[in-house]
Amino acid sequence: MRQASLPVVAVVDPAESARRAARRWLPGVPVLASTDALPGSGGVLLAVPDRLVATCAAELAGRLRPEVRVVLHTAGALPAEVLKPLRARRRSVGSIHPLMAFSRGGGPLHPLAGVTAAVEGDTAAVRTALSLARSLGMRGFRIAAGAKPLYHATAAVAANLVHVLVAAACSELSRVGPSRRRAAEALRPLVLEAVTAALASGDLSNLTGPLVRGDVATVRSHLRVLSPDLAAVYTRVAGLAVRRLEGDRLISPETAVALATALTNPNSCDSVGFVRSGEEG
Repeated sequence: MRQASLPVVAVVDPAESARRAARRWLPGVPVLASTDALPGSGGVLLAVPDRLVATCAAELAGRLRPEVRVVLHTAGALPAEVLKPLRARRRSVGSIHPLMAFSRGGGPLHPLAGVTAAVEGDTAAVRTALSLARSLGMRGFRIAAGAKPLYHATAAVAANLVHVLVAAACSELSRVGPSRRRAAEALRPLVLEAVTAALASGDLSNLTGPLVRGDVATVRSHLRVLSPDLAAVYTRVAGLAVRRLEGDRLISPETAVALATALTNPNSCDSVGFVRSGEEG
């Protein structure tokens, strides 16, 4: 925020380790414990774990200075309503959620330029949140409070669950020889290219591999050798892919049936998939 010439009046955190980090990143900015008197400012940005937002709002309600008019939280799944103790004190409340993964620990700061941010809440709070997003180079968009759970769930699928799948693939690959670190290095170009292809279209038109080829025998062989937990995930995700590939006419109905049979009966005799001319991957 300081790099964007936005004034930061103070940072408040109950953890000494977090306060040390704040002093390192924001020299000259007062860094306070949660029991310290709060300074005056035009607004407050509440960046705490989701489970603590309501508690923090209740604790802050009677402590904020009169000049504080807007309070925003950064929880992706929670609406502005969770700040209702502050709204009851005549503050405009809202939320701003950068659609970005922030790693834990003392790593480097994450640039926000180009990141999309979901914004919702009271009129004045939304106006402030959109202005903040623009100042930080983010693309802010307004979202309905009731849509936040679905919004956050899609983010979890695209980021958190992909992380889990890639980590599981590294673990499986390490069974054939390389360490997990070397497995990650080996998979990096493949994963980056696959994610780039998915984001380029937003659908399965750029998908490669045995599903779009209708390669039933390979799908069955995968399910025979993967660990049980990962084989179960493979079955569910591949089933979703087959249904969408058929719906988008990227594979024939006959191929979809053959693949679905393979996914549910990996140990039966291999059958032939019927694919469109030119399908490859």
